[in-house]
Amino acid sequence: MADPELTANDLPGTGWRGAVRQLWRAKLVRNIVTTISGSAGAQAINLALIPLIMRIYGPEAFGVVGTFQSLTIILIPWCALTYPMAVVLPQSERDARGLIRLSLWVAAAICGVTALLLYGWGEAASRALGIELLIPYLMLLPIVMFSSAVLEITQQWLYRNQRYKLTARAATLHALIYNATRSGAGLILATAPVLVVTSALYYVIHGALLLIGIRLRREPSLLARAHIVPEVTEEPRKTLRQLAAEYRDFPLFRAPQVLINALSVHMPTLVLASAFGAVPAGFFALCLQVLAMPSNFIGKAVGSVYYPRITQAIHAREPVAGLLVRGVAGMSLAGLVPFAALVIAGPWMFHLAFGGEWETAGEYARWLAISEFAGFIGGPCLVAIPALSLQKIFLVFEIVSTSLRISAVLAGAFFFKDALAVVMAFAAANVLINLSMIVIVLFEARRWHRRLCQEQL
Repeated sequence: MADPELTANDLPGTGWRGAVRQLWRAKLVRNIVTTISGSAGAQAINLALIPLIMRIYGPEAFGVVGTFQSLTIILIPWCALTYPMAVVLPQSERDARGLIRLSLWVAAAICGVTALLLYGWGEAASRALGIELLIPYLMLLPIVMFSSAVLEITQQWLYRNQRYKLTARAATLHALIYNATRSGAGLILATAPVLVVTSALYYVIHGALLLIGIRLRREPSLLARAHIVPEVTEEPRKTLRQLAAEYRDFPLFRAPQVLINALSVHMPTLVLASAFGAVPAGFFALCLQVLAMPSNFIGKAVGSVYYPRITQAIHAREPVAGLLVRGVAGMSLAGLVPFAALVIAGPWMFHLAFGGEWETAGEYARWLAISEFAGFIGGPCLVAIPALSLQKIFLVFEIVSTSLRISAVLAGAFFFKDALAVVMAFAAANVLINLSMIVIVLFEARRWHRRLCQEQL
């Protein structure tokens, strides 16, 4: 006979303890927690060393590197035409390895062409755009672009194979090496060229750590795996041309969408550098970096797990709208406190963390925190776009969104002629855009499942 003194919480698998155990057994939750743990270590290192880096270099040097990084982020989507993002999608391992080879060839070709164009016309283009401060660093751009493509390919392969522990460890070690390199070099010579060159190593270091991690686990490298055929299939091997055609939605729709989005998000740094000089650009670049920390800490971790999870659900013909709604709700709770703190006390926090010369950046952060929060909560919906084959719809969406952002930034710069007005207008446009994106993805997810149900009747 059961002991009458036992309560529900004492029974195995019941009560709050049982609920916690059940939650932890859920594979999706474990993968998210594992990925977040790596991001937590990386962000802790960033938080510890960024104040030191800001005090070493100052706003002007950081304005130069911020402008350089903004330009690289704008160019990166063209590097491999977003084919690496397709590595997660195929059900066949053979097709996934073929996409790795395709991505590497495309990246090498585009980076080679970019290097030739920059060598011939890069200086003239920089002068025409009013960003002469980047002329000494133009030939670093192809190196950064190709290393970013290798990193993206490696990460997508690891996500596909659910190697989240490796990506978590590499993220922490990367943050330590990268920030230590920038800090150490600055203590020797605190100049803009030193900061730009060390910052250009960002993707090189991260990609190298992941590839070394794969090698140490005694797995064949990605290049080797791309030529191994471990599975027997009746279907003939697809050529790179066939794979390029099958996943053409990525270069046709996803790549322009990501490019346009990167242009609209990072264009303010270029406009501020051109219209107001390196210092306001440095303030804005620091804000983007600080505000990206919650997104990198939780948002990217959740997105890297949600992307293959949503893809699996779609392959299994399961509903995904509820999964996305829960993701948005969870992100809202996770981001509320850090973003609200910046809105309330941004200038004071920046003065305390980075020094008095960065207090104006805290005023920028107040406005950008609102828009960043809107983007943060939409992370699960954003990664669902390729899985739901919404690239074509969101290419149109990005064109409209970019027009809105560009209009807002140019109005602040040339009508109000004030750097803070640029930031405020940019933030307002971003809030509207990100909330609209969430609504559209949820609507399309529900419509996809309704259409699927009708086909089964």
